[in-house]
Amino acid sequence: MASEQSTTTTDATATSPTRRRRAPWLIAGAGIAVLGIAGGVLAATIPAPAADDRDEKRATEVATTPVTRGDLTERVRLTGRLGYGGSRELGTSLGGTITWLPGVGTVLDRGATIFRVDDDPVVLFLGELPAWRAFSEGMEDGPDVRQLEENLAALGFFDREPDEEFAWSTAAAIEDWQESLGLEETGAIDLGRIVFAPESLRVAEQKLKPGSPAGSAVISVTGTAKRVSVFLAPNLESIAPVGTKVQITLPGGATAPGTVSAVGTPVEQDDDEGGKKLKLPVTITLDDAAAADGLDDVGVSGELTAVRREDALMVPVTALLARTGGGFSVEVVTKGEVAAVPVELGLFADGLVEVTDGELEAGDEVVVPE
Repeated sequence: MASEQSTTTTDATATSPTRRRRAPWLIAGAGIAVLGIAGGVLAATIPAPAADDRDEKRATEVATTPVTRGDLTERVRLTGRLGYGGSRELGTSLGGTITWLPGVGTVLDRGATIFRVDDDPVVLFLGELPAWRAFSEGMEDGPDVRQLEENLAALGFFDREPDEEFAWSTAAAIEDWQESLGLEETGAIDLGRIVFAPESLRVAEQKLKPGSPAGSAVISVTGTAKRVSVFLAPNLESIAPVGTKVQITLPGGATAPGTVSAVGTPVEQDDDEGGKKLKLPVTITLDDAAAADGLDDVGVSGELTAVRREDALMVPVTALLARTGGGFSVEVVTKGEVAAVPVELGLFADGLVEVTDGELEAGDEVVVPE
């Protein structure tokens, strides 16, 4: 059975019980449901006599399952929220009155008017550097000048190779851009007239209304792509690298494939007991964005699958027996008889355990509880 507790896949080196009895394996939780079992958190009770305390018993008395070879896969159940992600506020240092705002849901791309102050536009340009100074002739060279020229070039106003120098060609391009917007053609840009953002934006909320004084929080925006945000236990980071495939279940039961697109650093999150717990933020992007049409800020569930070991020899965890003095064995049915076979163990996942050494082969029948 797949476990409903979070686990970390580890090498099975923990001390085993000295009496060998077969029973359920208990697994320490990690905050989300995991369909897997990790060796470092196993404990066992064993109600039957140890196999190494007797040599053989009749095969007709036991249930068996075959030893298999293949990929040892861990599956993690997760819950999260589907939406446009966290929002941030945009505003301006220009004085004046807000005279126009875009509607909620409007997508703003390079060159778009974010809002208007005294009926003049505040404009979005794309770039990683925020606007931190005005642009004018005589200013010091800098990467923000290059970023400005790259935007003017993309909009068709600058025909030279962008560089970090504010030259006459930069001023001329600014004048052409200002003319296209109905702004005074000064060849300079005041701080607050443009806003740089790393990507296109979607309007999430109007923070002010027309007629309000301009300020630092005029609208709030998000990215334009919907995504699933989940928080995992930090010890599960190794099974959720960027590129991992995830099956997402949407409201109503429809499923959609997704891919882990970003993994953050652990942050504190509220737990169910009123305290704080470190969680790993993971972003999942739907492979087909249209699957989320009509959905925003809704809860979703999913299953993350990660291959822990390729081409592994595997037996069910329930087949393991603790050996007197340490170690593990399994009982193998051969020609109608049952015999204990010592085994060395590797990784645990999804109710299976990797056998790294021992006289087992794929297809051997091992005893499991009925």
